[in-house]
Amino acid sequence: MITSEQKKAIESNATLILVKAGAGTGKTEVLSRRILRLLDDDQNLSIKDMVIITFTNKATENLLSRLKLYLYHQWKSTTNTQKRQRYRYELENLNSCQISTIHKFCKAILDVAGPIHFPDFEYSPNFKVSEAAMIQAVERTFESWLTQKKRDQKEVFHEKYMPFHQLRKTVIDSYTMIRSQGLSLEKVLKTTKDSLTIETGNPRHIKQEIVEILEQLHRNHQRFRLQSLDPDNLLEYCFKLLSREPDIVKSIKSNYKYLFVDEFQDTSMYQTGIIRKLCDGTPESPNLFVVGDSKQSIYQFRGADLSAYESVEKWIVNYGEVLTLSTNFRSTGELVILVNSLFKRIKESYPEIQFKPEPLRSNQISKEPVTLTDAYQWTYAKKDESQPKLVAEYIRSEIDRGASPNEFAILFRKNYPMIEFADELAKLNIPFQLIGAGNFFNQREIIDTYKLVNFILFPDSKINIEEALETIYFSNDRSRVYDFVVKIQSQVAERTPAQLLESIYQITSIRERLITSKPQAVANLNKLKELARNFNIKETIQLHEFQDWLHAMIASHKEEQQSDIPTGEDANSVTLITIHKAKGLEYPIVILPSLEETLSKSVLQPAVVYNKATGLEYCYTPYYGEKSVRVPSPNYETTVESYKQDLYSEELRVLYVALTRAEKKLVFVGSEHCPKSAICFQNWLKLI
Repeated sequence: MITSEQKKAIESNATLILVKAGAGTGKTEVLSRRILRLLDDDQNLSIKDMVIITFTNKATENLLSRLKLYLYHQWKSTTNTQKRQRYRYELENLNSCQISTIHKFCKAILDVAGPIHFPDFEYSPNFKVSEAAMIQAVERTFESWLTQKKRDQKEVFHEKYMPFHQLRKTVIDSYTMIRSQGLSLEKVLKTTKDSLTIETGNPRHIKQEIVEILEQLHRNHQRFRLQSLDPDNLLEYCFKLLSREPDIVKSIKSNYKYLFVDEFQDTSMYQTGIIRKLCDGTPESPNLFVVGDSKQSIYQFRGADLSAYESVEKWIVNYGEVLTLSTNFRSTGELVILVNSLFKRIKESYPEIQFKPEPLRSNQISKEPVTLTDAYQWTYAKKDESQPKLVAEYIRSEIDRGASPNEFAILFRKNYPMIEFADELAKLNIPFQLIGAGNFFNQREIIDTYKLVNFILFPDSKINIEEALETIYFSNDRSRVYDFVVKIQSQVAERTPAQLLESIYQITSIRERLITSKPQAVANLNKLKELARNFNIKETIQLHEFQDWLHAMIASHKEEQQSDIPTGEDANSVTLITIHKAKGLEYPIVILPSLEETLSKSVLQPAVVYNKATGLEYCYTPYYGEKSVRVPSPNYETTVESYKQDLYSEELRVLYVALTRAEKKLVFVGSEHCPKSAICFQNWLKLI
C-alpha cells in the first residue's frame, strides 16, 4: 500500500527534490519505485542514464536486488513484446549501471579524467587506494622530528606531559580530525600560527610543536602517497577536479539525466560540493533526488557534516521541492508514540542540545487508551551484577516461553563489550550472530600471530623465542616450537604473507583447537589472512613488510571490526550488532544494554580541538603525576563547550536510531547506581 506522501515523492516532476524520510517510512521503496516510474514514463530513458549513490556496499547490493526483482516482475507480467524486450535490456544493464557508493562514483570520474596533475594533488587510474602511505609518513615524521630536536639540542615541551606513544596518537588523531571534516590543513595551521603571535610561555611552545609535526606529517604523507591515496582523497580530488575543469563537468552532465542519493544525512562538504557542481540548475544538468533524515545522521566521526545536509536543504527549498515521509510502517503504535513523546521531553529538558525531532505517524492503529508500558520494559543491574548475564538469562527465559532467538537483537553503542555478551549467550546455548565487534588488531590471537611472525623472522632472539612460547599457538610447549621451526623455515622465502599464515594455522592446528571454545578467534585469524592477501595484492609485500604493517596496526589501535560470526546453521539466532551497523535494519525486540555509560573523558575533552578563529587548541592531562591537573591552551574551554553540544546532539541521534529499530518492544538495561546528574542514555530514557 502506497501512502499519499510516498506517491507524491514517487510522482513529483521537480528537478531538485529532497525527501525527508523518517525511520521506517519506506524510503528505499520510494527510491526504487521512482526509478521504475521514470523508466515507464520515458521509453527512451535507461537505467544507464542514472547515477544512484548509496552509503555502503551492502546498501548498493540491497538496492540492486530490489530493482532486479521489480524489473523481473515487469518483464514477466507484461504481454507486450516491445516492453518485454525493454525490461530484459534494463535487467542486463543493471550489471553495468552506476549504482555505487560516493567513493566508487568519484573514482570512476577521476579514472575517466586521469591522469591529472595540479600543484596540490596528482591522480592516475593506476594509483592504489591504500593506507600504507599514512603508516610510512607517521613513522618517518616522528623519527625525523625527534632526531632534529636532538641534533639542535632543543627541548621537546610535550615530554613534560606525555610519553612518545601518546604524542604519536595525539598527532594522528588531530591529523585525522582535520581531514575527516574536509578542512584545509594549510589554513588550519596558518590560523594556528597567527594565534601564536599573541601567546606566550608553554601554550605557545606546545602549539608550535603540534604545528611543526603536522606540517612534516603532511609533507611526508604527500610524498609517500605519490602512487597511492586514502579513500577520502577520492572525494577531495573529485571535488577539486570538478571545481577547476568545467569541460569535465559538462561531459558528466551529458552522460546522466538523473542523480539519486540515499542516506543523504551522512553526507560531507565534499560530497555536497560534487552534487551541486553536477546539478547546478542549468538545462543540461541531471535532475536531483536525495533522501535523508537529519535525525539519523550518526557518522560525524567519518566526516559526515550535518551543516552540509542543511545547506542543501536550504538550496532545494529555494529552487526545488522538499517532501516528507512521516508514516512509520515498522513499529507498533505504542512504540511510535513512545519515541515521539520521549524526544519532545528531551527537547524541553535539554534546550541547549540542538536536536529537531519531527514526529512520526504510526501506520498501526493503537488501542485506546494507549499503554506505553506495553512498548518497553526496564532491567536494572545491581552493583557488581553482570549485565551480559542478565540479558542472556532474560532471552533464555523468553525462548523457554516460546519466543524464537531471531526475534531478539542486542544493540551496542560501542563494539568492545559485544564479545562478553556473546560469551554469556553461548553459556546458555543460545544461538547468536555477531556483527560489527571492534578492536580487531588488539585481540590476543592477532597479537600472538604478530609475535609468531616476529619469531619466524628473527628466530635467534631469545626474547622472540620466549614470546612465541607464550602464544596461543604453543602454550609454553617447547617441543611444539622446535617442530614448528623445522616445518616453517623452508616456506618463508617462497610464500606470500597470506600463504605463510595459512601454513602457520595448518602446522599448529590452531583453528581446529580453538573452533569449539573460541570461534571468534578462529574467524579473526581467517580475516587476518584475508587482510594479508588484500594487502599483498595492493602492495606486493614481503613478510618483514607485513610484520611492519601489523605492528603499526596494533600499536596505533587501528579501528577494524572483528570478523562477523554467525552461529547455528539456520538464521534463527540472536543478533548482536552495533547501532551504527543496525541503521536501516529492524528487529521485533530490541535490547539496549549499558545505558548508564557516559561518554569518556577522552571523548568529551579531546586533547586537540579545532577553533575556526584561533586554529588548534589543546588540553593535556600530565601522564606523570596528578591526573586531575589539566593544562589547557587559552581558548580550549570555550572551544570544547561548543564541541560538546555537537557531540550530545549526535548522541541523541544515535539513540533515535536505536529506538526506531524495534518493531514490537524495547528492553532497556541500565544500572541501579546511575547518578541522576549523568548525561547518558539511561537518564534521557527515564524522561518517558
